[in-house]
Order: sequence, then structure tokens, then C-alpha cells
Amino acid sequence: MLSMNNKNELSLTYSLSVPPQQVFDAWTIPALMKSWLFKSEDNDIFSIDTDLRRGGRFSILERNGGEVIDHFGQYTKVEAPGQLAFTLEVPKHFSGVSQVSVCITETPGGCRMKFRQWDIDTRQTRKSWEMMLRNLKMMLES
Repeated sequence: MLSMNNKNELSLTYSLSVPPQQVFDAWTIPALMKSWLFKSEDNDIFSIDTDLRRGGRFSILERNGGEVIDHFGQYTKVEAPGQLAFTLEVPKHFSGVSQVSVCITETPGGCRMKFRQWDIDTRQTRKSWEMMLRNLKMMLES
């Protein structure tokens, strides 16, 4: 499900048939992150460093062709298993610093994940997030 209030905010909601902790883990455990976060058919995620605490930083290095792309930021909220928020910078793909939040709530038979990104022109990131979140859903439910 997609809703865009304006070009500067992206909001996506997914229903998942797994417990909230499993979704939170997929966002925060490097071995799981590597399988879907910033992953595509054309690249390799070869390094993930995280300091999973409020104020902690992260860096996810992608190799695409001969180019190395850094996806980095700082955690602003870490409350397992329901909330994660962070800044995100990917100078190769967009200018500025975006804000990202993930809210995971328990539902009968699983959970609902609400993803939001704002403070940048999200027209540049929408398709990538839709693809990654579909991949996350497939990974968790397979």
C-alpha cells in the first residue's frame, strides 16, 4: 500500500505474517539486512557496520559494477520490536539527509509495518523502497 502526501514524504504499509520481532531483526541484524536492504539483482552488499542504539551510526556498503556506494546514517530511535528511526544519506542517489521511520505493530496472525521517508524528494527513492520492502516481505514469509 502506497500513499504520497507530497513529493517530500513517502509512506508504505505492509501486512506481514510474521511476529514484529522478526521484522525488527531484519532491519537491524547485518546478516539479515544484507539479503534485502539496498540489495538488487545488480549489486552486492559487502559490508554492514551498525551501532544499534540511539545516536549510533551505521554504514552499508554496496558494490555496483566497479563502484562502491555508501548508505549511511544515525539511529534516532531504537525500541525493539516496535520502532526504528534513523537518518539516511546516500550521496550517489540523492542529495541531503532523509529521515526514515519504521513502526511495527502486532496484528492477529502477524504484524503491520509502516515505513516512512521524508525530508528529501522521495520521487527519487520510491521505486527502490517499494522493491526492497517487497523483497523483505518475501524473505520473511518464505
